[in-house]
Amino acid sequence: MINSRNDLGTRGFGTASTIAAAVILAVTALLLATRGARAQQQPAPFELLGTVVDADQGQPVVGAWIGLAGSEWGSVSGDGGRFRISGVTAGPLSLTVEALGYETLRWEGEVRAGVQPLALELSPDPFLIEGLRVVSDRFRARRNAVATSVFAYDAADLASTAQRTALELVEMRSGAAAVPCAGRRGGTCLFLRGRAVEPTVYLDEVPVLGGLEYLDTFAPHELHMIEVFAGGRHIRAYTPRFMERAAKQRLSPIALLF
Repeated sequence: MINSRNDLGTRGFGTASTIAAAVILAVTALLLATRGARAQQQPAPFELLGTVVDADQGQPVVGAWIGLAGSEWGSVSGDGGRFRISGVTAGPLSLTVEALGYETLRWEGEVRAGVQPLALELSPDPFLIEGLRVVSDRFRARRNAVATSVFAYDAADLASTAQRTALELVEMRSGAAAVPCAGRRGGTCLFLRGRAVEPTVYLDEVPVLGGLEYLDTFAPHELHMIEVFAGGRHIRAYTPRFMERAAKQRLSPIALLF
């Protein structure tokens, strides 16, 4: 039988296509098998659960920061000193635990999914804790002395709230919504008794321009205390660093006149 050039070319092309398709299928199968093997080798991430307690008293520590060493990722202990950190993989882990009034804890160990919650114990700094107690009593006495309504939210409130920012917490607790201020200055005000009011905001006893916008940059757990006076017309917020200095110096807060 005599075949034409075209017949030979067509048959040769068909054979090459079959071989190429087979090669592609083989390579694809190999890649899928390799990916599957890698997926089996890499442990699945899980949620690390734990509690932070006072090493002396065994009481839960609320508002402690539990961070992955060398990273900004971490969690804050809430009610009962409980915390959770997602995205952790089985194996060695280093944690840094910090709380006002306690010595910083560096914890290292092996973790894996499905075990009992991790128990972390913080050693108290007696001098700081006593100083915080003294300063907290003085702030409370100042609140009691003002002739207006006042609400205070401490570290436990701020660590356990569902609000994302300090401004959202003030809005929810005071019942006053944040609205744009009228006039040329713009800014953010609180809607109080039928009108927009721009509160006076202090951070660590220093007045802050654009106060409500500044509060909106803080997550609640980043603050130690917030005081709201006169329904939201005057707000004072305090960071843990300031409270630590205040505790060491046994600060006496200045009197407020309303």
